[in-house]
Amino acid sequence: MTSLAILSFLFLTLSFVSLWIRRDLKVWGALLGLSLFCAFLNGNVSWIGLTIVASLTALWFSYAKKPSLPLFLLLVIASICFKLRLFPGFQAVFITPKFHVRWEGAIIGLLPLALVVPLARTPHDWKNVMKGLVIGCAGIGLLAILATIGKVTQWDFKLPSFMATRVWSNLFLTSIPEEGFYRGFLQKGLSHYFHNTKKGKIAALLITSVIFTLAHIYWSPNVAVLGFVFLASLLYGGVYLISGKIESAILCHFLLNIIHMTFFEYHAM
Repeated sequence: MTSLAILSFLFLTLSFVSLWIRRDLKVWGALLGLSLFCAFLNGNVSWIGLTIVASLTALWFSYAKKPSLPLFLLLVIASICFKLRLFPGFQAVFITPKFHVRWEGAIIGLLPLALVVPLARTPHDWKNVMKGLVIGCAGIGLLAILATIGKVTQWDFKLPSFMATRVWSNLFLTSIPEEGFYRGFLQKGLSHYFHNTKKGKIAALLITSVIFTLAHIYWSPNVAVLGFVFLASLLYGGVYLISGKIESAILCHFLLNIIHMTFFEYHAM
């Protein structure tokens, strides 16, 4: 990884961190801009990519200012297309032939977290986060048992190569942005639009989990693995419903990924 690529991801990481310190457009926006500028100089983001990010950012600002169902649906479609790499203008940085890092997935989660998703601020908020995490840990244990019994995976303890980079990537490029978008925006938004229906929150949880699973087909086309991706999504969404804090879902997602990577078979080594 070149110095410019490292700088780009450093600025992107700091942009996420700043949201929990002081959620200020001048701070997170400047850091995101520096990240994209370094990626552009390094050849990982083109003018087309920058234009797409600018357009997506404009949509998020419009939604934050005046939410509406058509804009909600447009953001969902655009963000998922972005996540699935259907838009041009971005080149991944490969760490190993099977492990690479990208900007797209992080950006679709950074923008809702910066503009519309409530974040934990007070000690009471963090108490609810910890309550959700405890429930999440119990769910992770159950999923591990079911996956082992069902022979979807098997125990394979190891320290993966580039462990520190994988831990960072899982937190800042996967867990935080995915939960920010899927749970903090999509699931919460669906719950709002289904509020007049019976079991609207459950419907929102199920629909979000289906979309989350379909978005992971590029990661693993194995049907059994995707079944557990769906169950994991139900866990993250359930934890979010119980705690009311996105940080619970983030930490649960991150912990499950690290356990999977370290203690079980993991294809992306």
